[in-house]
Amino acid sequence: MLDAMDTSRWPGRLLLCAAPVVLLPCLASCSKPERPAQSVAGSGAAALSGAPAVCRASASWISNPTQPAEVAASETFCDFYQFSWQWFLAQVSPAVNGERVFETNRLVDLNPKTVSNQCALAPLTGRAMAAKLLAPRDLKPVDFEEQQADGNPLYDQAGNVLYYNIWYSAPECNATAAGFVADTFEIKAAWRILPAADPTYYTMTAVLPAAGGKTQEVTLGLVGFHLVNWTSKHPEFIWATFEHKSNAPLCAGSSPATNWSLTSAAAAQCLAANPVPSGQISPNCAQFKFNSAEGDTSTPPPPTDTPDEVCRLYADGNQPGTSINGNDNAANALAIQQLNDQLVGANGLLTQLPPSNAMAVWANYQMIGSLWTKNGAASGQPPVVHGGKPGDPNSPQRGSLELTNMTMETFEQGDSSPIPNCFGCHGYKPPTPLTVSHIANEYLLPSAPKPATSN
Repeated sequence: MLDAMDTSRWPGRLLLCAAPVVLLPCLASCSKPERPAQSVAGSGAAALSGAPAVCRASASWISNPTQPAEVAASETFCDFYQFSWQWFLAQVSPAVNGERVFETNRLVDLNPKTVSNQCALAPLTGRAMAAKLLAPRDLKPVDFEEQQADGNPLYDQAGNVLYYNIWYSAPECNATAAGFVADTFEIKAAWRILPAADPTYYTMTAVLPAAGGKTQEVTLGLVGFHLVNWTSKHPEFIWATFEHKSNAPLCAGSSPATNWSLTSAAAAQCLAANPVPSGQISPNCAQFKFNSAEGDTSTPPPPTDTPDEVCRLYADGNQPGTSINGNDNAANALAIQQLNDQLVGANGLLTQLPPSNAMAVWANYQMIGSLWTKNGAASGQPPVVHGGKPGDPNSPQRGSLELTNMTMETFEQGDSSPIPNCFGCHGYKPPTPLTVSHIANEYLLPSAPKPATSN
């Protein structure tokens, strides 16, 4: 057992406290990623009592946040999720002038798209600049990531389109044809317009398009947060994602039936009344057209349109059962659940903070999962069914093999999607190590350096 380490843009304007460590027991498989999957009764202490191991969170991640340079050498599922939680908490911790650390990184300016080599330009940083560089959902697959399969906007239950930012670390500009360097990371954030003040969200204000060609000043609440890290042992990047807890319910019907920002009460009630196995949606709820984009696909999309109905197919980004490539899905899910319980559960370290603490708001967010490859290998093909194709039993992909964020890969869930996880768009090949990042190739660097020969 390894202990936790203590150590075209819209025209005009677009627009820490310590607490006791909670220890939850864990199946022994938490520290053995290649074992066959085991049955997990639940994520709470009662369900796991008597198990011999634990994936621990530490109060120091909140009171004295650090950003590890590498995942612990044992590379268990627990190690990867401790690494990602530490990075997340460090990036969302207070910085200067009331901002958070992630807001002090450099922002990508996606418009006009002909602007490249942004590393040679003056850095764009800060919350006010982020408000000016927001892009609506349809630009996420088109301009943020051209290779993504759909260009559909996403509308919340108030009928407002979601908006996005991308940040990157300054060291990413030091990349060469040989690859990226230490402390390279990227952050993609998704925001929704809050209809009323809501202290459960991290917020910023922005001036955005409104109906009738007008503009409006709004308060945006953070709903999605991709955090991807390069390390020397994992040049494929470690792809972690976090969400606000009230985004969307599980499709299987095991979530509460009300108060979702991307799902109507009627749709959520239908799921709850018609429970099905994980990864399915009851045919009795077909009228809600879950995870099927219904909005206007014009560019830019209208600021308001018919709300989408969203549900999450796979909790923790994992199909149930044993993966054909040896990924221990049960152990992966258990490590995620245990850290979520310790940090943002009913008695979690963040949950126990007083509202006045700057880190208290993050109790309303949770990790969904993470993805990487064994030994930093080329990402290859996924081990799960994708776009009707069978999974690859020799796939090196590990972690949450069906990883999707409800605010970013909303319509790419399940076996029918050709891109079941991050590597579907961000394939990593050692001969061309920079191509794993789309923004590096298209916006940040002078060109995409490639070796003279490749394998």
